[in-house]
Amino acid sequence: MEFSRAWADGRAMLDGSQRIRLPGSEPGVELSALDWGGAGELVVLHHANGFCAATLAPIAKRLSDRYRVIALDARGHGESSAVDPLSEGDPYAWSRLAADAEQAVRALLERTGHARVAMLIGHSFGGTLMLRTAERLAERVERVLLWDPVLLPLPGPGDPLPTLRGNAMADASRRRRKDFGSREEAFAHCRSRGLFAAFAPEALALYVSEGMRDVEGGGVTLACDPEVEAAVFEGGLFEEVIRDLEQATARVLFVHAGRGNFPLEYYEALAARLPLGAVSSEDVGHLFPLEVPARAIELAETLLQASPGSV
Repeated sequence: MEFSRAWADGRAMLDGSQRIRLPGSEPGVELSALDWGGAGELVVLHHANGFCAATLAPIAKRLSDRYRVIALDARGHGESSAVDPLSEGDPYAWSRLAADAEQAVRALLERTGHARVAMLIGHSFGGTLMLRTAERLAERVERVLLWDPVLLPLPGPGDPLPTLRGNAMADASRRRRKDFGSREEAFAHCRSRGLFAAFAPEALALYVSEGMRDVEGGGVTLACDPEVEAAVFEGGLFEEVIRDLEQATARVLFVHAGRGNFPLEYYEALAARLPLGAVSSEDVGHLFPLEVPARAIELAETLLQASPGSV
């Protein structure tokens, strides 16, 4: 019963959206996005590692009442192009993923005819990519909402960059089950796992609906292969985004997850470097946009209603 109701609720969140294709930053890389349409100001969302644009549909659907809302799939996620993680050039380095996001936002501005993005919203590593996009497109971004972004502290002067190969998150990704007999089976399995146990039912249904694809002969498999998810976790020391922080002239709100992994003081130090930076600390976990989307919506609506030119 829970699956059937969650499935119906999740699918309703996709009503009015359509799939569009956007250029990535390299030949052969094309990003998929969900566009809810509308004539309002432009809002662009980006998901966390291992998930997809559709998992943010509960938030996007609500915002689409007043805004033109588009959610991106990163390369290797959802319906975007996948690159073999073992190919040369570290295809899932965050600098490459950020370049994809920047190119996609440029294309969206041209496609929609908007001069500026009213707000970029990013969750976890998606927050890192959206912050980098705000640095690179400073004159065209008004606000940035970062839901517990992954911004790793840089080493001290003269210290070598640490290697992220084989980190615990990557190892856990490689152990993730990826094949299921049906989406209902996948829903039940995920519901029993700690990572997904607290998800809003409709968010979990959207994950097994849009974050998995049909397999010839029956069954479903993860759209984001565990090796891709692991490669993203291993590509996460993105020094440029910290080094160039002051280039982001937009109003930026860091949402600190009090039950997450980053200290509040670190986010406060980053926000202090920004011309218009602020922090909101919430009693939530790292995956709160998928667990309590209502709170994520409140934060987005509050920032959208605030003047972009003041803290």
